[in-house]
Amino acid sequence: MLHKIISIALVLLGTTVLTGCWDRVEIDQRGFVTGVAIDKNQSKDKHKYKATYQLVSPSGLKQGSQGGGGSTSKAYFNLSTTENSMPALSARMASKTSRSPYFEHLKIIVISEEIARTKGYFGDLLDFFLRNSEMRRGVQIIISSGKASDILNIQPVNENMPVEYITSIVKNFRKTNFMLPQSRIGDVHEFLVRKESYAIQRIKLEDSGVTLDGAAIFDGSSNTLVGMLSGQESQGLNFIKNETKGGILESKLNERSIDFNIERMNRSIKLTSGETQPLTFDISIQVEGTLDKSVLGIDPLDEEELKKLQDNIQQLLESNCYKTITRLQKDFKKRSNGPGGFFV
Repeated sequence: MLHKIISIALVLLGTTVLTGCWDRVEIDQRGFVTGVAIDKNQSKDKHKYKATYQLVSPSGLKQGSQGGGGSTSKAYFNLSTTENSMPALSARMASKTSRSPYFEHLKIIVISEEIARTKGYFGDLLDFFLRNSEMRRGVQIIISSGKASDILNIQPVNENMPVEYITSIVKNFRKTNFMLPQSRIGDVHEFLVRKESYAIQRIKLEDSGVTLDGAAIFDGSSNTLVGMLSGQESQGLNFIKNETKGGILESKLNERSIDFNIERMNRSIKLTSGETQPLTFDISIQVEGTLDKSVLGIDPLDEEELKKLQDNIQQLLESNCYKTITRLQKDFKKRSNGPGGFFV
């Protein structure tokens, strides 16, 4: 009996020792993807999508961290391929690199305006990223005015990788109110589920770098891009949605430029009519801040001049908000498949 017990114990021990992770991939065999750019395919192979992947080059990162030296090896490299679906794109890319593509460190997805305007494309792309077990819901989504691949091909001056440069700019919305807050894939997913219209940050090439200015507006019923807001209209949208964290309101007093630095704001919305009459809302916006620069010939302690300055800033803010509401409710409503406007 004792002999049988010992035999069983040895079998169980052997089973435990032999058990392992069949799908394990060593860290030095992974290809860390930090950015993805998706365009419509313009080549003759008739595939729908062209994807550009930005992968980390460990040797380049190591040399960059040491500083100096004679090597010019980059900290990244880009790979492009074409296919008809995102899973097929990922599989095809795996055949073009020596390291297995790994998306857990993905930071940015750049989607071209052309892709976003084509019905059915945007939702399908997001579905792949949302279902992928390696993806995080904090991945940033940006819409490019031109080719998305061009955004990942810029040469940043003060960062090792284009993706690092872009993510740094994305976070600067607290310094400017012309830029929308970060558009995370998890937040966009909630809009998709509720079929609500939404706005996403827009990026475009400028000189030797990029700029995030304006917004891409999506129809919630079809998940397609219907138009763009300018930087000024995006400023109005930030105030309407109570998402302004800082930045400057540039006004004038006695024909002189005045910069009003926003420190805090508050917005409230009140329903003033309904039932038998069309719904009407009053939007109240309160802004506090400081004068960012001193101007000769203007005394900010003078009550009359201070009142003029307040009135000018109020008129500027009202004008920008009205422009935004008009675009969203009237202009974009005509392009929408849904019943409502775009007061988001």
